[in-house]
Amino acid sequence: MAQANYTEHLIKKGENVYRISLKYGVSVESIYELNPNSKTAIYPGETLRIPKSDNSTTKSDNNETAVIDGNIENYRVKQGDTKFSLAKRFGVSIQTLERQNPHIAKMLQTGQLINLVKTSSQSTNSAKTAGSEVPKTETASGDSAKKYKNYVIEPKETLYSLAKKAEMTIAEFLALNPKLETSVKTGDIIKMPTKLAQTEVKADKPESSPTYSSSVKLTNKNTELYTDLKTDTSNGLYIYSPFSADDLKSEVRKKVLLDSNKDFQKYIDFFQGAQIAIDSAKSLNLDFDVTMIKRNIASSVINIDSEHDKNAMLVPFIENSSYSPKVSSNKNISIIDIGSNITPTTGHYVFKSIPTSELEKTKTLNYLSKQNAQVVVVSDLEQARNKDLIIKTIPDAKFLKVDNAGMFESRALKKTLSKSKLNYIILDSDKTIVFLKSTTALMSKLADYNIQLVILESSLLPKKNEVSDMRYRVLKLIFPSSINPMTRKASSSFEKNYETWFESKPSKYAIIGFDVTLDTLLRLAQNSSLENTAKTIVSEHPHIKFDYKKISDFNYSNMGVHLFQYDTNEGFIMLE
Repeated sequence: MAQANYTEHLIKKGENVYRISLKYGVSVESIYELNPNSKTAIYPGETLRIPKSDNSTTKSDNNETAVIDGNIENYRVKQGDTKFSLAKRFGVSIQTLERQNPHIAKMLQTGQLINLVKTSSQSTNSAKTAGSEVPKTETASGDSAKKYKNYVIEPKETLYSLAKKAEMTIAEFLALNPKLETSVKTGDIIKMPTKLAQTEVKADKPESSPTYSSSVKLTNKNTELYTDLKTDTSNGLYIYSPFSADDLKSEVRKKVLLDSNKDFQKYIDFFQGAQIAIDSAKSLNLDFDVTMIKRNIASSVINIDSEHDKNAMLVPFIENSSYSPKVSSNKNISIIDIGSNITPTTGHYVFKSIPTSELEKTKTLNYLSKQNAQVVVVSDLEQARNKDLIIKTIPDAKFLKVDNAGMFESRALKKTLSKSKLNYIILDSDKTIVFLKSTTALMSKLADYNIQLVILESSLLPKKNEVSDMRYRVLKLIFPSSINPMTRKASSSFEKNYETWFESKPSKYAIIGFDVTLDTLLRLAQNSSLENTAKTIVSEHPHIKFDYKKISDFNYSNMGVHLFQYDTNEGFIMLE
């Protein structure tokens, strides 16, 4: 009797559970239920049991599930659908979508069936039953209907270029034109804001440089990444972390892991940022498979048998070199080092995506050396941490020691400061108390001396809840950072999406997760190797600039460090 409920499938080389589930129109979870061992690995020549379609559901001609309960909204996921687009389509939050459909929490897959309890507003205002279209813009009345006009898609236009032309985010543009979620076809008629549709703008034209509150302008570096994306080839993305996909899916498991090690929060934040990047890449119609590799169950060598010609593995925040993965792969795979200090090995390129602290220090010191100013280094150690590097770059720099409480020796500060020059004070300490006491002493001298505070490494900047920004502004703090703190439209869009998805503000690690993952997926989607894009393309996403330079054989490092200064009133000034 059991055999009547499933079909047998002979696994072929290159197949995986996800692709097999698409072939039979069933969920991955249903295959796992009948084949528990398939969660770990499947091998060519073995047989999988595939559940037969659920006979209790009625299907319409277009293969979407028909509504069989007036209070339940049924929908079968189509290619190109994302959690964000479905949440907007059904007028619910991501959390509600996942809560009512826990099987999609880990990953949304084509062919999955989702069910939603209708709200009164959904029943009244929308016709979202299976097989029906999302209400088009034409149904709008009054002034709102006059805001848009028909627009014919031109050759080589992409979802990205059309959204930019409309001055809308991709999510907003998809809400206006839902059919673009599946594909962008030349000649199709879509809706475009009237004032913009009447203006001829060449497809993929670089946008003008955004202006910031500090009047600093940055050139958009991403035109090359978006101009010619390959959507007909699938790539592989692997994420190496302390968590499995099941761990991240379960709130209970996440809590247990966080109780055991609070430091795991940064990995969760990273992956949540990466999820939004993955969703954004899918909205661009990119084709890729994502695989999580849990490091504490991985063997000393990770053997990857990939069906994709181009692959990348994200390796975030490994502090202990013993956890660094040794990778063996049948296909080309690039290792994206995210603050992990991985040693390159022959055969696999390593791309250090987060600039090193050495680069931060060098950039800051080089800037100071070009100014007509005196440099004073304040440290709580007998010998400043970076003394050799400082003397090499600025030979006439002066050094002052403070005690463990951050107090200067009597009159030492006054004797060292210059009245005829600007005094750059490099604070070389990781202790908050030293920062507070030293800056208090410096602020007391501002009436008589021209003083400006400097930090050589972004990691030495005290946490926001420990020191008020007012000190930074009064002393016009100069600091290096690979993460751009200046407000940008794209970054605020990411932050808004993150808060919608996860009901919290994104941390630094979530920001890194989004920018690094999106940049990697876009580079994989180019018509060349990831190494070649590193040589030829400089990109700049909402927060991080990626300017890779070859350091040694198989080793590239991101040189994208900016130098910022706290403005006296608010915001920042970009110095370099």
